[in-house]
Amino acid sequence: MSWKGLAEIAPRLSEAELQFEKRKRLLGLWLGPVLFAVALLVPPLQNVTPIGMRTLGIFLWTVTWWVCEPIPIPATSLASLAMLALCGVLSVDAAFSTWANWICLFLLGAFVLGHALSVHGLTRRIAHRMTSSKWVGGNSWRLLVAFGLASAVMSSMLSHVVTTMIFISIAAGLVETLGFKPGSRYAEALFLAIAWGSNMGVVTPVAAPTNLIAIGIAQSMGHRIGFLQWVAVCLPVFAVMLTAMFLVLRYVLKPEMPRWNESGSFLSEETKRLGPLSRGEKIVGTVFAAAMALWILPDLLPLFLPGGRQNPTSVWVSQHLDWSVTSVLMATLLFLIPVDWKNRKFAMTWDEAVKGIEWGTLSLNASALGLGNAIAHKTLGLGGFFEQSMSAFVSSSGQFLFVLGVVAFTVIVGSVISNIAIIGMVGALIRVVAPAAGVNPAALLIAAAIAANMDFALPIGTPPSAMVFASGYVRIGSMVKGGAILALLSIPLVSVLGFYLASRLLS
Repeated sequence: MSWKGLAEIAPRLSEAELQFEKRKRLLGLWLGPVLFAVALLVPPLQNVTPIGMRTLGIFLWTVTWWVCEPIPIPATSLASLAMLALCGVLSVDAAFSTWANWICLFLLGAFVLGHALSVHGLTRRIAHRMTSSKWVGGNSWRLLVAFGLASAVMSSMLSHVVTTMIFISIAAGLVETLGFKPGSRYAEALFLAIAWGSNMGVVTPVAAPTNLIAIGIAQSMGHRIGFLQWVAVCLPVFAVMLTAMFLVLRYVLKPEMPRWNESGSFLSEETKRLGPLSRGEKIVGTVFAAAMALWILPDLLPLFLPGGRQNPTSVWVSQHLDWSVTSVLMATLLFLIPVDWKNRKFAMTWDEAVKGIEWGTLSLNASALGLGNAIAHKTLGLGGFFEQSMSAFVSSSGQFLFVLGVVAFTVIVGSVISNIAIIGMVGALIRVVAPAAGVNPAALLIAAAIAANMDFALPIGTPPSAMVFASGYVRIGSMVKGGAILALLSIPLVSVLGFYLASRLLS
């Protein structure tokens, strides 16, 4: 994920957007420290210690800077951990220990594995194969469906930024060959299918950092969310949202549906140009497939062994073959397997691997976990205050409205700030308020993680949306019109179907 400053994004903003960004960032620059100071100066909340008030101040400052971005979000995340140590909320070791959390290590390995697929060109080959099938032919609607479906499926296993880049480059060549110009409703729908499909790819835990942050917070509370459990919850939501996306593209945006033969020949020629599978593609594909199999193994093994999870083999695998262990070991394997032994060329070099590691995402993940630990600290009283407040709210409004409110807040606020930042903020609060509300916190965390990715209406919401908007083929009005419908639909869908499935599977 890219974390750019105002000077870097200014060239692609309109004058009105630029002025808005300047005011927002200037406001946030001063509002964050002011809120921190207010938390220190006002009388402590009921049963909250002075250190608890410092924690509240740090949380408010961090969230304000995450939303307004006066400095890059990863820098704010680093500073929040330093402030927790500086203000005596946590020891230095405790504050920065979240960097050694299994999620950070899992992400580290997963970034290297995903980057290896891209470096060797396997992701591009898969994308071409998925969009050049005989089923597509010269049918313009089937072609649009193929791009949207392929983007959604691929982004469920790889970075949605990489997925979007690949499909945008293919789509750009295709629309140029077919003679579409900026302003074409069909080209616009094609690019929106790529962005929206990539945003929907939340089917597996590895699909987005938001998923792993939610799983990590749940685990810190003693709730285990398995790989297959996550898939079982997200797959039905994914299927409904994907169907809704195609209905919006077809009947709300109403693109023209020309027939042609050039699309099939263009995609087929591009696929042929890739040639046969290289040794590097075979290696990274095999290693990635092995990693996926090992991530699933702890959930799959008990189904086939007598005694299920109590079987000694199941217990050993569950305790020792953690996702992070698999991720790191499989990534390390890429440095050991030669592509060309004679020239000592291996599947991955360290310099190349570093390019694929999203350090900003790791920083935000560590901050979200650190803030969650601090807020939930029993001796500070802050978690107890939130619990009491939420108990009063739920007793008067009910659990469903509470869940609906959390999901709606995540979807709406996630439209204007980083989806990783929103799950970090919401996740820290869910950790302390969900038990008081009588709601399964792990189920609500899954719902919030799904909701954090249901952003379709604005270019600033997610990188895929920004990338297709920058292509010049997508008008802001069309993105807002169709995206708002999808975002609003996702709120009751995730609140009812997503939360219900998660509650049943994790009960």
